[in-house]
This record gives sequence, structure tokens and C-alpha cells, in this order.
Amino acid sequence: MAANLKDLAQKINEYVEKEQDNIVQFLKEFIAIESVTYNEGNAVKFLADKMKEFGYDEVRIDPVGNVIGRIGSGKTVLLYDAHIDTVEPGEAKDWGFNPLEAQVKEGVIHGRGAVDDKGCLAGITYAGKAIKELGLESDFTLWVSGSISEEDVEGSCVQAMMEENKDIKPDFILVAEPSSMRLVRGHKGRALLKITVPGKAAHASAAWRGENALIKALPIIEGIDKYNDFIEDPFLGKGTIEVTKVDCKTPSLNTIPGEVTIICDRRISCGESIEDLLNEVKPFVDKVSGAKAEIDTEKVTSYTGYEITCVDYFPSWVMPEDHKIVVAGRKAFSTLFGKEPVVGKWDFCTNATHLCGRTGIPSLGFGPGDESLCHSTEDKVPISELVDAIKFYALFPFAIIE
Repeated sequence: MAANLKDLAQKINEYVEKEQDNIVQFLKEFIAIESVTYNEGNAVKFLADKMKEFGYDEVRIDPVGNVIGRIGSGKTVLLYDAHIDTVEPGEAKDWGFNPLEAQVKEGVIHGRGAVDDKGCLAGITYAGKAIKELGLESDFTLWVSGSISEEDVEGSCVQAMMEENKDIKPDFILVAEPSSMRLVRGHKGRALLKITVPGKAAHASAAWRGENALIKALPIIEGIDKYNDFIEDPFLGKGTIEVTKVDCKTPSLNTIPGEVTIICDRRISCGESIEDLLNEVKPFVDKVSGAKAEIDTEKVTSYTGYEITCVDYFPSWVMPEDHKIVVAGRKAFSTLFGKEPVVGKWDFCTNATHLCGRTGIPSLGFGPGDESLCHSTEDKVPISELVDAIKFYALFPFAIIE
């Protein structure tokens, strides 16, 4: 079977190399379609049409607004996911060009979404095309999803996707996000804690008549800022907690606030539960009369009008180095490129918080481009990495079923 995998790698390599110009054009067209979070509809239609053009066996746009395509109908089921939404494009003056009109310079594609995450999404979509056109459908089913709204509520729209598409039951998942071509076997999770501190509003000239909620909140803020008693995961490291926003409920700038809301970003390393996170801040909150802590909840509406209630708790995930999915990733990589891959973690959160962290389905991360460039005016992906990533995405299912 090892020789067979090598033969498949050669076929895939030759096909993808010949397709390089078409791949670059595909990504340039994709970048040109603005798809800021909650406004992904045009990009979804574009991708669905491309999947049909590429010969996918099935293409659907679910009620949530995710686009999903299928290649094959074998017994081992894989799901490849990459998100279709981007952050705001930004101003042309800051980029030096219109970020929706992708530029190719010295073998690198520049533009909003090139690295995060349209390069990866174009890559997994084109991998399906390669498998189909080479007639390599085997004993697996490959689903490719262009999921929405990851930038705001990661994990929530893929959770809704899995609920709305109950026939999609993956055995393995690959999350395509930029990783500088490393295999990623885990990342921290995150939660948003909301702490409410009551007070009594009063005119600043007679503050004694009220109770300044902001002053009451200071010991909580200070306690959280100094807190560092986190459990340490040997792979992910320690969690963190940071105060990221303080909202004062006050009708004017000459009124002391009658209520304050503290928002904290909590990075989760060791799978701590919601109860664990609330117990962690309880000693600080309990010292302030009337204060309460909870996990923040958001209600969002997708571009299709689909409503999602999102509890801002997204767990961490880690795959053991010797797990079948990591071993298969190593094998696909080394077969294609003649060297061992770097295996590591992401510092940011992805849809894997749900796809693996909540479901427990074995998952792996992989993608072209430098993740440190996400959301910046240096949003770019090297063509060579994009091409090589497509080869990996196309060969990986065969390494899984070997």
C-alpha cells in the first residue's frame, strides 16, 4: 500500500502542478467577492457554482448559509472545513491597492482573505476537483464545507451545519486554516466572561448620593489582572485571562455609572468547564456586593436569516501525536515532499473548538500561509505553498484509509 500511496502522490503532484495558473485565477476571483462576516451570500453562491463546475457529486447550501460539496460515497467519511467569511477589507490607501483586487507579486497572492481563509478554502475545494478529475474516488466520502461567520462566532455555524445536515457524519475532520504548512494537532479554547457590578447613578457634583459602580469594580479588575493560578497542559501550556472591555452604564459624562459590565477573554488550555471558569473568578466577584459573573451569550443572524444563540464558551482540543489522523497526516506529507512535517499547535481559535473540542471527532489542522498575517494588510499566501497544500489535501484521504 505504501508504494500505491507513492504512485497516487505522483499523479496528484503532476496534476496540481499543471493546474497552477487556474488555481491562482480561482483564488483571485474568490478574493474579489467581498464576504465580510454575515454578508457571505455572494461568495457562497460563487463557491457552490465552482463545486458544480469541478464535478462534485453533490452540492448544497444549507439553511444556515454554509456551502457543502461531496466527492465519492465510500464508507470512511471525511469533512474538510474552511471558513468563507473575512474581516473588513480595509482601506486601499493602507494596502497600496484595492484589497479585493488581488495582486500577484513575486509568487505571492496578496488581498483580503488570501491567507485567512480563502486560500485554504480554495485549496480544499480544488483538492476535490483533483480527486474527481483523476478518477481517484476510493473507499471514502469527502465533504468540503465553506462555513460562514467563523470570524465572529467560531464553531457556532459549523455546529448548526452539523445539526441541519444530519446525514453528514464524519469519522475524521481536517480544519483548513493557515499553519505555514505545519500539521496542527490542537489549540486552546476561549470563553467570554461577563461580570456585572451594580451601583447607583448620581450627578458627579453630588456623587455621595449614589454609588459609583466603576470604583466598586476596580478590585475585581485588579484581582483578575493578577491571577495566574492556571492548570498547565504539557502541549498547550497555561490558560490566560484578560480584561478586554469595561462598559459603564451612565446617561452622561457628568454622571457616575449606575452599573458596570466587565468583559474578560479567557483562553482555555485544559478543557475547563463553564463551571470551572466561573468558580475561578468567584473569589473576586463575591467580595463586591451584588456583583455576578456569567458566560456571555450572543444572538446572531446569518445572511440567510438563520438565528443562532451562541454561548461564548469554545473548548480546547488536542490530538495525541500517535493518533491515526496525525500519523496519516505525517505519511501524506512525507510521501509528497520527502521530509517529515513540523507538528504543532495554533495560538488562535478555529472551528475545531466545536468540530473536535465538543464532538470529539478526530481532527487535524493544516494550511498554507503564515497565520501571523491574518487580519492584517499583509494578508497573503505564497503560490508554492497553496499548490503544495492542495496536493496534501488531495492525498490525505488515501493515507487515512490505508
